[in-house]
Amino acid sequence: MRIAHFIIGRCNPDSANGVDKTVYYLSKTQAALDHEVAVFSLSIKPPLPIPKVQVKAYPPKRNPFALPKKFLWDLKDWRPQIVHMHSVYIPQNWALHQWLHKEKIPFVVTPHGGLNQQVTKQRFYLKLPYKYLMELQLLNRAAFVHSVGDTDAILRYGVKAPVAVVPNGLDLDSLPSDPDPHYLTKKMPELKGKRIFLFIGRLDPDHKGLDLLLAAFAQIDTQNCVLVLVGPYWKNSNVELHRIVNELQIERNVIFLGPVFGKEKFDILASCDVFVHPSRWDGLPFSVLEACALAKPCLVSCAANPLGLIVDNQEGFVIEPKVESLKNGLSKSIELDSLSLKEMGFQARNMVKSQFQWRDIAQNMIIEYKKLCK
Repeated sequence: MRIAHFIIGRCNPDSANGVDKTVYYLSKTQAALDHEVAVFSLSIKPPLPIPKVQVKAYPPKRNPFALPKKFLWDLKDWRPQIVHMHSVYIPQNWALHQWLHKEKIPFVVTPHGGLNQQVTKQRFYLKLPYKYLMELQLLNRAAFVHSVGDTDAILRYGVKAPVAVVPNGLDLDSLPSDPDPHYLTKKMPELKGKRIFLFIGRLDPDHKGLDLLLAAFAQIDTQNCVLVLVGPYWKNSNVELHRIVNELQIERNVIFLGPVFGKEKFDILASCDVFVHPSRWDGLPFSVLEACALAKPCLVSCAANPLGLIVDNQEGFVIEPKVESLKNGLSKSIELDSLSLKEMGFQARNMVKSQFQWRDIAQNMIIEYKKLCK
């Protein structure tokens, strides 16, 4: 097949942005399966290469509802059988879908969690009219809407087009072969002998449930525990998070490391005892898959476990995004000995290896393309 992906911004696999990771690895793996694949992006930055994939970037026009003519000429010249658009509430997607409809080229849309009710409530005074004037019409003209685990949110939004469920995957070959399980204790010797809980992701208190996590952490015996938060702050969240930590008087047991990338991120992951992801809403977070791949038990909210990949007390702990539920999950993981946590981690790794390899994910997406886009 000839598959074109369309994305706003360049496709960076090392970004904290899950959409970037999805497009990079999905297009790369589809190309590795001998399909002709291109990624067209609107970005002022030069494109990053993707193996066997044609990658092109175009400076966006000032009017977000207008597309660069060079982009449309190149896309038409490339003759895609299907165009895969990513994210929602993107004015350029509206313009592109109109052009594709005119050219009779089928398209697919992946919302990437953007239709979740908590997301659509943000700036609702803009999103509500946009929904009924544009977004819903665009989605219902799609050959199908792709769910990475957010099917309920897609259907609640009012989508009548077919919905295909294909989760995100993980490229195990992209993980370092020798992550350092002692990285954190080498960097901070005072952590030796303590149970290390780790969160990696955007430090958005509301979305990621970090306010709940801190409140729950303050209610357990933290004498032999530490909580490490890794990632970029979100809209001045540093002020709110540090205020919460100080008010709860847990500053000696909570460590902010800022954003990390590459091997250092995996060294930190390998150094923790339990990975925590208590988001109030989500799709299928890459950080959870990465933690599982490194054989770490995960304490996740049901929102961060939309496909039930983690079974409670098997690969980790599944909790509600509430303080009491988080407190119970943290307490359970403290009570278990290291051997039991390692056994959970091994089961988590086996789950990723058997169900979330990018080759299988990309092949399933190709099947959906062919089935609905004849």
